[in-house]
Amino acid sequence: MKDFKTIPFDRSDRDFQLLYDLEKSLDDHIGNFGSVEMIKYYESLVPKKCNPKIEFLEKDNKIFGYGYTGHQTGAFDRSLLDSNISFPCEERYLGCAQEYLDCQISDARKIGHVKTLRAWLYNGNKFMKDFYKKNGFEISLVEYLSIISLSEFEKEEFGDSLERFKKNSFTIKTIKELQEYVPDWETKFFSLSQKVELDVPTDTELNEDKDHWRADNLTPWFKPEDVYVVLDGEKWVALSSYDRGDRKTDTVSTGLTGVLPEYRRKSICTALKIHALLDFKNKGFEKVFTSNEENNSMYEINLKLGFKTIGTEIGCKLVL
Repeated sequence: MKDFKTIPFDRSDRDFQLLYDLEKSLDDHIGNFGSVEMIKYYESLVPKKCNPKIEFLEKDNKIFGYGYTGHQTGAFDRSLLDSNISFPCEERYLGCAQEYLDCQISDARKIGHVKTLRAWLYNGNKFMKDFYKKNGFEISLVEYLSIISLSEFEKEEFGDSLERFKKNSFTIKTIKELQEYVPDWETKFFSLSQKVELDVPTDTELNEDKDHWRADNLTPWFKPEDVYVVLDGEKWVALSSYDRGDRKTDTVSTGLTGVLPEYRRKSICTALKIHALLDFKNKGFEKVFTSNEENNSMYEINLKLGFKTIGTEIGCKLVL
């Protein structure tokens, strides 16, 4: 299309600000969470082997969206190339999006070792699903974004789960508390995270090394008091992690919540989530948001706790 062109992302402050603004307007279901510096930090963690490529999309001299391709960092696979196209869900942009997707597919096919192109839809509505389906993509993952208002959360509604948890000899500690007497807390944190991550439904295979995990989780704004661990004696058996982002806000993001397989069916995750939500409520926060795959048991737990679904994100794949 003569009125459509792409502009390479040059990593300048101006381009980071533009990318931030586009992500907030096109991809973000939450709003006031994280800053431009947060995007810069996570972008700096992507290794060269992932071959990340970001481009702005322009029509009639106006930038309306952006596109991305690159291999995943924590689930690196040379045969799988990730991508996305973020643009307003309007018919007038479909021609441009189609031209750009055609280029993404063509470029992926030119890379000999890439066998599958995976697209991520931050706005998993009918408009976007139809766009990718007509290009041969098949849905591989559906995630629901949900949020809870802490002012409406009361533990009395979940007395049965708490009583079941209390019948065991489990204790709940924060990483901050554990740091005081567990010298290898970071190793234990990493090991438990890797084990419970295996239960999270996904369409990729996790192969994250400890260095990347550390940089991705122990960020400059990481607060050890926002990670809760369930202990059976000295054994770490479950965790629930949270992130306040890199600027002051009333909203908290949920990271990983999970329990070791041998400790399932003991209301551990439910009790752990209740404990964390009450703690954040007491700290003065107003909202907590999270993302769960549609078949993940944590999604059902979150709904029972009062989380409300506010958005859908979708992964889909095209075999090249």
